[in-house]
Amino acid sequence: MLAGLDIEAPAGEGAGPAWCEDAERGLLGLGLLYPQAARLIVSRLAPEDFFLPRHQRLLAELARRVAAGEGSDPLLVGAGLSGERWFAEAGGKLWLHELTTFAGHLGHLEGYVTAVREHALKRRLRDMGERLAAGDMSLDEAEASLTSLRERVQRAEGESPFLDWSTFWSKDAEGPEWLFEDVLARGRGHALYASHKAGKSLFCLWLAAKLATGLEPVAVVWLDFEMSEGDVRERLLDMGFGPEIDLSRLCYALLPDLPPLDTPQGASRLMDLLDRVQARFPDHHPLLVLDTFSRALVGEENSADTIRAFYAHTGLRLKQRGLTWLRLDHAGKDHERGQRGTSGKGDDVDVVWRLERTEDGVRLTQDLARMAWVPANVTFTMTEEPLAFRRVDQDWPAGTRETAEVLDRLGVPLLATARAAQQALKEAGEGRRKQVLVAALRWRRELVEGRS
Repeated sequence: MLAGLDIEAPAGEGAGPAWCEDAERGLLGLGLLYPQAARLIVSRLAPEDFFLPRHQRLLAELARRVAAGEGSDPLLVGAGLSGERWFAEAGGKLWLHELTTFAGHLGHLEGYVTAVREHALKRRLRDMGERLAAGDMSLDEAEASLTSLRERVQRAEGESPFLDWSTFWSKDAEGPEWLFEDVLARGRGHALYASHKAGKSLFCLWLAAKLATGLEPVAVVWLDFEMSEGDVRERLLDMGFGPEIDLSRLCYALLPDLPPLDTPQGASRLMDLLDRVQARFPDHHPLLVLDTFSRALVGEENSADTIRAFYAHTGLRLKQRGLTWLRLDHAGKDHERGQRGTSGKGDDVDVVWRLERTEDGVRLTQDLARMAWVPANVTFTMTEEPLAFRRVDQDWPAGTRETAEVLDRLGVPLLATARAAQQALKEAGEGRRKQVLVAALRWRRELVEGRS
């Protein structure tokens, strides 16, 4: 037995089957037949506890439906998955029907849960043994993973899957809880996207560094799939951070060698990494940043299957851990229409922010939020020496000052209408967006009024 786990470590291929087919099929069938069973299953097991990818994806869909308050009836589930390629390959609605006929009765549920969990633990232990033997895992990493496994077993055996209503209502009464005020909600998932070179990584790195060096106990895990070491050094120096500043709580992984996070292997490696950071900072709240999200995946960016796979393997586990996470992404061709790729990118997070440049900083505009207390807009001005962001009530759209200078050069009257100013710009070959043009007209008038 290993490190207090009441389970024998498997010894190669002779250690028994990798999964229990009856238990996996039976659990999914019960979840499709009984809403109370679906709620219990998703509270006790994660998608990666199942062996077959189609079982993992179906459990992730049940978890999504439970979280959204939607029914788990096989007809509803089948209709919702009818356009998914993996669902058709699994057998479609006929496959769901077969699962329900195999399920048995609710009395089998606890036995099924135990069997699925024990086989999942055996697979993880077997994988750890193989990685240790191959030199892909250190003894410290193995110990951290074993600690995580042991804690998970203890939680599964000792905690009720049901809500404790006395603590439930007291937590609800606390109201908004921020990790970074008005931007990052504590314990929630966030997506932040912007057009190319709008400054999303710069703003978020400043935010992460502030949290990692602040008085509140926060440990940041930043997975950077884009920048070079020189880029990171230059930005941190501009922000006033150097060798004399303790950045130990900013755990920065530059171009990390991780499997894609829309796969079971990627999710497992990420959880191991988070376990190591939390073992190092046990009393700190973890913040995970994925920069840039699309580079952490292997599936097609335009496919909803890719996002569902990420949620099945990684997103759900992040929610279960209760950490705060933020993924950075690119905007589509029309940045006001959302993130690049599938519209499903907003389905598995709690808050989606659109970042845009302003004349002196950045503005975050809320695309969606599950919580009513998230503000519609948050604006920051950017200062230099050191580079920093300061919260303000409002700022001018990017290009306002330059457009105002063009209007002055063309001799457009101060009191000109937007239509007249737009015509003057058009004739001079200096077209501008209407939002920027209107702001420039107001900028000129306020500048003159301020001088008088």
